[in-house]
Amino acid sequence: MAGDSKSIKIPFLEYLKNIWKLFQISQHEENAPSLRHEQASVLSHVIWLFSILGISSSTLFTLRFGNGFRLLVSTFYIAIVCLYLLLIATSLRWRRDQNHDALIRVSIRILFVLGLVWGGLVNIFAMMVEHPGEEGAVFGLIMGLVSTPMLGVPIRAALAFFLPISLFCTLAALVTLQPVENVALLSFLGFLAFAFIGIVYMNKTFLERSIGRLNLQRQHETLQVFLREYEQVVSDWLWETDANGCLRNVTGRMRQFFHSVPGEIEGCTLGALGVQAEHSTQPDIDDHIRQRRAFKDLPVILRQGDVEQHLKFTGYPVHGRNGSFLGFRGVASDITEQWKAQNRIRYLAMHDDLTGSLSRTAFLEAMHECCAKQHPFALLQVDLDHFKPINDEFGHAVGDSMLKALSDRIRSVIGPDHLIGRLGGDEFAVLLHDANEHEAVARSQDIVRVLNGELSTGKVTLAPSVSIGIAVSPVHGETTDLLFRRSDLALYAAKEHRNICCLFENGMEISYFNRIRLRADLTKALERNEFFLDYQPIFDTLTRRPVSVEALVRWQHPTDGVVGPNNFIATAESCDLIEELGAYVLHAACSEAMNWLAPLPVAVNISPKQLRSGRLPAIIQDCLLRTSFPAERLVLEVTESVFLVETARTLMQLAAIRALGVRLVLDDFGTGYSSLTYLRGFDVDGIKVDASFTRDMLQSRKVAAIVRTIARLACDMNVYVVAEGVETDEQLNWLEQNGIAFAQGYLLGRPQSPEKLQALFSA
Repeated sequence: MAGDSKSIKIPFLEYLKNIWKLFQISQHEENAPSLRHEQASVLSHVIWLFSILGISSSTLFTLRFGNGFRLLVSTFYIAIVCLYLLLIATSLRWRRDQNHDALIRVSIRILFVLGLVWGGLVNIFAMMVEHPGEEGAVFGLIMGLVSTPMLGVPIRAALAFFLPISLFCTLAALVTLQPVENVALLSFLGFLAFAFIGIVYMNKTFLERSIGRLNLQRQHETLQVFLREYEQVVSDWLWETDANGCLRNVTGRMRQFFHSVPGEIEGCTLGALGVQAEHSTQPDIDDHIRQRRAFKDLPVILRQGDVEQHLKFTGYPVHGRNGSFLGFRGVASDITEQWKAQNRIRYLAMHDDLTGSLSRTAFLEAMHECCAKQHPFALLQVDLDHFKPINDEFGHAVGDSMLKALSDRIRSVIGPDHLIGRLGGDEFAVLLHDANEHEAVARSQDIVRVLNGELSTGKVTLAPSVSIGIAVSPVHGETTDLLFRRSDLALYAAKEHRNICCLFENGMEISYFNRIRLRADLTKALERNEFFLDYQPIFDTLTRRPVSVEALVRWQHPTDGVVGPNNFIATAESCDLIEELGAYVLHAACSEAMNWLAPLPVAVNISPKQLRSGRLPAIIQDCLLRTSFPAERLVLEVTESVFLVETARTLMQLAAIRALGVRLVLDDFGTGYSSLTYLRGFDVDGIKVDASFTRDMLQSRKVAAIVRTIARLACDMNVYVVAEGVETDEQLNWLEQNGIAFAQGYLLGRPQSPEKLQALFSA
């Protein structure tokens, strides 16, 4: 029980402390003015009710008990009525002046005096009681007077009346009305306590609600400040409509956005201001409002004349306490710049930024769509010829300008109904809708013709050329991968001749698979050591004796027999096996030549791609060291195409090779672009006139003159000349007569094994 009583006392004490804190809070400077206003307002209304009831009660009881002590009762009655009238006058003055402190201060004084006068009158009535009925009436009056202050606010005004009236009424009950039943007396005292608690509780409830309302109001004001600052800092603005969807309480930011004056757009719907759904199939914002459906980040478009802005609206329906629909509230944002940025990102994801063509991904998606819908179309792969040297010589700015101009030319040929995409670098692709093979070839020829026209970019004028591979759907395939592979095969065939277009043929795919098989076989052949060398001698035209030999690689294929170099060298170059194969040929030629009886020089052909890695001088030096082969006996034959790729780097490597003591010979002289330029720019030890000149020199005076000129130039430059492709005695005699010292061909000696070559040396 002790624990129970303690648990009861503690909450009661906490309750009293909380009440005291509440009354202290009400006296704070930030709360006092607003609370006084509310207290004065309530007090003004209570005064009227209090006065009407008080005047009525005093009048009734004066008439009932006015027979005895007539003068005294009348005096008290008149005083009470005057005090009530004074209270009413005070209330009226407050309504005019709104002086809260004056109303509360004067009312407290009047109520205190009124409590004293009423207390005296109650005791007079108690002394005039003659029978129990009158005693009950007096007790009823006492109860009414004691309970009246329970409605009083503030608590000072309530206690100003309650304390004197309670004191005099207690005096009347204990003294004047004796004898009184103990039960009635205890009930009266309990009612006094109840009335006091009621006064305290009512004022506490009033203060709690008032302070809560003030805090809410302050929060609302703070929120309004934040919202105003928010509107000033960000591009968003608040919006609000009534139940009919018409704008109200339009903010300054919203007016500024709609370029309106105050009141101009008030009462308008958002649709009437030009706010529309982003897509015609979507419900607009007015539909959402009519359906009272909340929405978030709803994209809309505002069209005002020629100006189009993109907005984002968020809104929710607002309902009153009784559930009635009041309208919508929300926030709107101007996302025009964001929308433009996203569109730019989407454009860049789907297009090439330089040329404006479709990106590889977007072009593939368009092809997938055509294949899925089984629409016929033609795929053209367009590749610029010799684009890398243009970039290297003139710079990337010129190269980029050229790419942009060429894509524009392609677009002008194909028109807006077809697609162009940039696959990467100098590779483009064209998709011709509803095109057959004939139409695809004709359009490709137009592209080649238009792109061959001179192109000026800055101070540079170029004459570009292109190669085009064509595949047509569904004739050549019905999937993206297959069509790309077959157009790529056609492009491969076109690039063998340059500046033409090729339509895919089934034989191209056969050749393609053969190349794949050949690549795999080449890799295995190097591992299995399936390569060997034959040697073709070079003869002195005067003595008819061999003076040197040329090493020619052969492949002993497991199933195809002996395969010549023309059938696999190009494949070895394309799959990066040429360096390994070239190193093998060098080592084999030097090793075998070391065992010959006649120490003749050995010529080895070098591919231009062997110079790409920059390791060729080191490979040659290593070979000479391993085989102990004299450097002066080694001759390297290079074609003019060597000088077309990375000229400076190529010249440095060739110079390093000559520094080792190895001789260099320019092979197939006369078939390139500017052979004499290479003779001027780099020192060689010899030149080999191409077999085409040897074949035609007896029938053509011009060719004969060219060969004689070459011989004279070579003599002046201290460079020896070898004529290739000698097959008749007439050709050999002509060479001898015109000062060509060396010859090579089937007339003198075919490529042969080392054993047969040894026999030739012994003869």
